[in-house]
Amino acid sequence: MEIPKLFLQKKFLLESVAFVSLFSVLFMAIYQPFSVTTWFGFGTWRTCIITFLFYVVGVSTLVASKFVLMNYQKTHTHMTVKTMLYWAGCEFFAIAIEYWALTQAFGMSSTHTTFRLVFKILFCVAFILAIPYTIIAIYAAYRSKKEELELFKLNHKRENLLSPEGCLVKLSDSSGKTKMSVDQSSIFYVESQDNYVQIYYELDGKLTSYLLRLSTQKMEEYLTDTSIVRCHRSYLVNTTKIVKFKKERGRAKVTLAAPSNKELVVTPSHYRNILSHLDSRSL
Repeated sequence: MEIPKLFLQKKFLLESVAFVSLFSVLFMAIYQPFSVTTWFGFGTWRTCIITFLFYVVGVSTLVASKFVLMNYQKTHTHMTVKTMLYWAGCEFFAIAIEYWALTQAFGMSSTHTTFRLVFKILFCVAFILAIPYTIIAIYAAYRSKKEELELFKLNHKRENLLSPEGCLVKLSDSSGKTKMSVDQSSIFYVESQDNYVQIYYELDGKLTSYLLRLSTQKMEEYLTDTSIVRCHRSYLVNTTKIVKFKKERGRAKVTLAAPSNKELVVTPSHYRNILSHLDSRSL
């Protein structure tokens, strides 16, 4: 069983670290009065410094883990729930060991038996990671299901409208499996996100997006000979959706039509290409 694709986005992974960190602060504030490992907290300068040190080490471990995960998934097209559980388990044991090391290093365990201390540490770290990760997983699954439903509606609408085949863009993911067929006229822009592209298109008068595991370069190949071209290292824009073009202080920008109204920067290397597409529209 594959994990939700949102789970592997760089932005989402780093946001998950922030969410886990904030949740852990709240959890420890509640848990501290009932714990035998009450060395953490902000009651004294000593405990404040040690607690801060623990957070720095723990957050650094999570950030490092996410960057390793991002590099790992570049060479692995599909990642399963089992793999992610193993990954989360490694994070759990790494942080638990760091917790134990700080407890021992600063002499916080002298009044506790080893077994009881280890049990409390494992319990604490498990809650710190398990609850926020469960919330994150539910949210990622919800977002993926929502995208799939919107894609189904798009395909159903396309079949009913019988769009000319020449207007359709068939998009496949990195494994070669066709994921969506969309009328190019409904696409507003495409955003690059590491190994993924976020495709923003119009559906029933609303701006909708679909996350596809595909390189931006490959996306450009799919869109060859269309009105959708690169305007920035991270963006491709549908030039037929541009309603405003301006250049001030040496910086060019385009504004897209509603319902997007998105403003995108046009870099110098793509400036002439965008202009040529706009000029061809006015002919």
